[in-house]
Amino acid sequence: MIVRVNNENLSEYEEFIKNHPKGLFQHSSKWAKVKSAWKWEAIMLKDDDSGKIIGSAAVLIRFVPVIKYSLFYVCRGFVADENDFDTFDKLFDGLRELSKEYKAYCIKIDPEIVIQNTEYKKHLIRKGFKELNPGCMDFENVQPRFVYCFDYNNMTEEELMLTFKSDYRTRIRKAPKKGVEVKIMGTEALDDFVSIMHETGERDGFSTRPKEYFEQILNCMGEDARLYMAYYNGQAIAGTIAIKWGKNVMKYQYGASSNSYRNVYPNYALQWAMMQWGMECGCEVYDFGGISGDCQNPDNPHYGLWRFKHGFGGYMKEFVGEFDYVINKPVYNLYNLAMKIMSR
Repeated sequence: MIVRVNNENLSEYEEFIKNHPKGLFQHSSKWAKVKSAWKWEAIMLKDDDSGKIIGSAAVLIRFVPVIKYSLFYVCRGFVADENDFDTFDKLFDGLRELSKEYKAYCIKIDPEIVIQNTEYKKHLIRKGFKELNPGCMDFENVQPRFVYCFDYNNMTEEELMLTFKSDYRTRIRKAPKKGVEVKIMGTEALDDFVSIMHETGERDGFSTRPKEYFEQILNCMGEDARLYMAYYNGQAIAGTIAIKWGKNVMKYQYGASSNSYRNVYPNYALQWAMMQWGMECGCEVYDFGGISGDCQNPDNPHYGLWRFKHGFGGYMKEFVGEFDYVINKPVYNLYNLAMKIMSR
């Protein structure tokens, strides 16, 4: 039985995604408030006899101006056992029914399912999804196809530290001795964070978010998000935003560092602080975020990013990719053509 999430059953839905192994913060109504430019809907599949939730699907809906159609985006896929294709099919049918109400021209999905699960990808294609950017090695998709992470495996702090490179352990210990102080801050520190983020974007060649966006993350995610700032001689020199979800994942979501005082190792101290938070919360995985699939190549512009993350131990994951289920082909083609023209 498909049930639409509403104010009456929202807490039941949130409890399910917080405890399910596939539940992520991107599936929550909290994150939907961060993405307030999109409309949010969610459905649940319940067992007819017990009323127990078996799976769920959350969708962000973007309305296309003028033509009055919408895009359905299922960020990081369904919350369900990954090989339960019967549940997948019922949730997918539920989304297709919901898509009629919003005149959706496409359902986009990028499941957090590793590439080794070949049956999952085959099932997506059987259902009519088409893969975007096959063979993607960089950041062509909405969410990164490649991420770097490590498993906590119930390790103590000492055991976890031993998985790092020896010079990383040294830098983590040296940072406070050199005068670096890491603090958990609120929105009052966002001016400093955004200023350092702009500096980082100019240095590394990427566009940055406005202060209001980070403010929404901290306000909407509440206790599930933290802003960590590193100070040296009272001056903010680096910062990160971490997001946790249940006991599944501690996610390094955003990071910024000044061009100055890199020799006092603020970035290492910040990573260690976030890792400790994940350990305190009993998280299973620490997610460093996206990397390039070819990042181990020294000629790759993202090689330095991989090298920094790799020094903490861990491994790279590749997910099955991004897929579109096209409902209205003329609108789909017209929208994609318009996006290409705008990007040029």
